[in-house]
Formats: sequence, structure tokens, C-alpha cells
Amino acid sequence: MTTSDTAFATPDFASANGVYCKYCGATPAVKLDFRAHRGLILFMQMRNLPGPYCRNCGIAVFRHMTADSLVQGWWGPISFVVVNPLTILSNVVNRGRIGRLAPPIPGGPSQPMDEGKPLVQRWQFFGFFIPLIAIGSVIASAAGSQSSSGSGYSSYPTYPRTTYTAPYAVIPSVPAVPKTTARTDPGFAVAGDCIHNTHGPLATDDDPVLVIVPCTDPQAEAEVIARPTGPLADNQCDTDYPEADMVFTHTTRYGSGPEIQTYALCVRMK
Repeated sequence: MTTSDTAFATPDFASANGVYCKYCGATPAVKLDFRAHRGLILFMQMRNLPGPYCRNCGIAVFRHMTADSLVQGWWGPISFVVVNPLTILSNVVNRGRIGRLAPPIPGGPSQPMDEGKPLVQRWQFFGFFIPLIAIGSVIASAAGSQSSSGSGYSSYPTYPRTTYTAPYAVIPSVPAVPKTTARTDPGFAVAGDCIHNTHGPLATDDDPVLVIVPCTDPQAEAEVIARPTGPLADNQCDTDYPEADMVFTHTTRYGSGPEIQTYALCVRMK
């Protein structure tokens, strides 16, 4: 998690390596992926933005995806112990590879992304301390339980004693997202969910506002048959799910870079 980056170094035109950034078209670039993880107690979600990346775009995406993981990635047992630490470690390793690139050579098709604030200057960086606080709380609870047990004498009668088992991790409670009518945000939609357009008829609306509804609801207009992720998610709907009648994409923007798909919903009309 490097805090200093050479954002305005003089470009080295001899550094071109024949690899071009997927997001701005500049060279030199390197092929690698950055990931973000979200733990949801009983569920988990992994986002992936594949390269190639130039130096600027790689740093921007690293900071954004890692910041998301530092806040969203701890809320589940498997996420806490395995998935999120590995996701962050993978991003840090790839950040080192990005840092060895020369600055992008001017003249690419698009302006490279704005790197934004260093990770340690963002409020999400405090998420790095969540596992340390949780583990420290467990150790303190276990030590307190042992010290409170005391020592007895054989001449005293034995009384029942209540044992306290320290929780796995003392972290804020985040409600799970069950498949119920309370879960309406299409950002949580998975295969088998049904959706309704609150903006008008789904089949003819160019600007839909989607919500998840029970498939038994008369307002259900379509069923989600797949939810691919990544910048080419809509293409995956076309190639892997030909039975899909419509495709809805969700996009985001990193700094001044272009809009990038984060996921798509491949749906079949009911």
C-alpha cells in the first residue's frame, strides 16, 4: 500500500512495451487483474476488473478496489479469514508490478484515469484495522474468561459454573440479505430472482428503474437467469445465455476514466 507515486514523471518514449491499457489505450502497460470482495454474512460477492493497465489507470483501480475491500470485505466468517485477506494481498502484489511501469506515453486514445488520493489518505484505510481489533477483542475476551475463573480449594463445595465462550470475531452486526421481498436492490439480484420496472413497461422502457420482487408477484416482468461481472459482462450474456431476452448493465467510473461495467443482469421475460 504505497503512499507515494510519481504522477508527473517525464515520459520515457523508449519504455513502450507493445502492451496497451484497456481503459485509456496508453503504453507501456501490463496484463493483470484487480479485485474487490464483499462479505455478506451468509453470502459473498467478488468483483474483478481485468487489465491490461498503464501505470495511472492501474494505480487508480487498485486504490478504488482495495478501499472497497477494506470496508466491505470482512463481514462473513470465510470472507474474514480467507477470501478478503487473499484479495487484498493479490491487489498489493499487482500494485507492485504496476509501480515498476514507466509513466504512460502521451498520445493515447483516452486520458489515463486520475489516480486519486493514496490509499492511506482515504477513510476506507481504517478498515485495515477491523481484523486487528476483532482478533484483539477475542484474545482479550478469552483472557478475561480465564482470569475470572479463579482457583478453588478442595474443602469447599463445588458450585455450578457458567462458561463463557468468546465469539469468533467481535465485529459490528451487518444484516444478511435473504431472498425476501425486503431485498429489492437489483445490485443484489442473482439467478432465479424476478424483477419489476417501476418506471414503466419493461419491454419498451429505455431508462428502467428495476426492483426485485417475488416471482409469484403479478408485477414480476422478467426472471434473472445469470449475473456475470466485469467490463464485458453484457457480452457474456449474449454468448453464454442466448435464451436471455434482455440485458441490463450497471456501470461505474474511476476518476476521469471511461465508464466501466461492473455487472450485468441477463433476464428472460415472463
